[in-house]
Amino acid sequence: MTKKQNILEDHTVGPQTIGFDYQFYYFMLLALELRHGQKIGFEVKDDVHIDREDGTTILFQTKHTVLENSNGNTQNLTTLDIDLWKTLSNWADFIKKSKANFLDNHSFVLATNKNENNNEFINSLINFKSDKNIDTILKKLNDLKSKTKDETIQKYIENLISLNKTKLPTFLSKISIEIGVDEIIERIKNKLITLYREKHIVEAIYDSLYSNLQLSKYLEIKSGQKFEITFDDFNKKFGKCFKVSTGVHKLPTRNFPILLPENPEEQLFIKQLLDVGEIKTGSQDVIKYTTLMLKFLRHYTYWSDEENFIMFSEAEDFKKDSISRWDNEFKAKYRQIERKLSSGATIESLESEIKNLSIELVEYIRRLDLSIGDYLPLGVDFTNGHYYLLSNNLEIGWHFDWQNKYKE
Repeated sequence: MTKKQNILEDHTVGPQTIGFDYQFYYFMLLALELRHGQKIGFEVKDDVHIDREDGTTILFQTKHTVLENSNGNTQNLTTLDIDLWKTLSNWADFIKKSKANFLDNHSFVLATNKNENNNEFINSLINFKSDKNIDTILKKLNDLKSKTKDETIQKYIENLISLNKTKLPTFLSKISIEIGVDEIIERIKNKLITLYREKHIVEAIYDSLYSNLQLSKYLEIKSGQKFEITFDDFNKKFGKCFKVSTGVHKLPTRNFPILLPENPEEQLFIKQLLDVGEIKTGSQDVIKYTTLMLKFLRHYTYWSDEENFIMFSEAEDFKKDSISRWDNEFKAKYRQIERKLSSGATIESLESEIKNLSIELVEYIRRLDLSIGDYLPLGVDFTNGHYYLLSNNLEIGWHFDWQNKYKE
């Protein structure tokens, strides 16, 4: 193996990426166990945290390894494992920097896929929780500090010891170490089987829940928000992931009031239709089309944001499919125009032909009846309103040169 290959392997991010994935899967597993009144967070107070209904908080640190021992088993969490001591030291820092009652309201869990075989610290921790003898475990900590030659681990242990007899006993009593937390995906699926008792639908539920949790996390963090989910949020935002059914239903409609704009002909989608001659100034169609657009927009907000009948992924797929249908027809309609332009014709000289094709494109789109997710089709009016909204947002257009005409 070349030196270059060694360097590349030393800097691979594979194990680190799996560590992040492991953290998210652990979050997902805990989210399924969330109880009424609780809230779970990802990368907010710690790797994962749960705010409980009694006002207390559990802080979770997750540590994952891809290393194996000589027997092919996952590497052990050894007595002087740097991940162990780094985690404990980090929590010690939290305690030092927080209010005096921090320990009263917080407990700590280290979850790892590593196994354990006679870990001296874990054994001492178990004994301490039984006999409450702080002197014995302090002696063990000092012994371990002397035993290692790793200066980083020495600093971590010293940081823990520095909590002294005032805070260290309470801290130690609130530490839990979960070892061998491996096959995390299978654990999630087994939890789903326990909850829903129908093994044949577990894969579909798992896929839907995972993708929508990931998407929600991305969007929340991207917008500068904390990714936290309450018990009620989980049911509201992700409840549809669990509704795997052969029944097909229609999205509910409501009689929402519609407030028309003061100058409807100033709307971009109306300007586009006026410019190609599909409608005329003062036509009643201006009000009709505006009403269809606003009615769709109000219902779409109701379906996606207020009641979560549709999920993020379904909303994105719906929009992508809508624009793809328009784009395919747009290219088909204007193929001859592109050829004429390539042969030296100008857009101005082809304007009459372009307007006729624009109207044909509008008429084609108006015949579409689209669906969102696994619901029944929206109906022509809602579909038309959706396309008017896309046109108003300048995501689609009718004229061949619509982008140059309307986009700044």
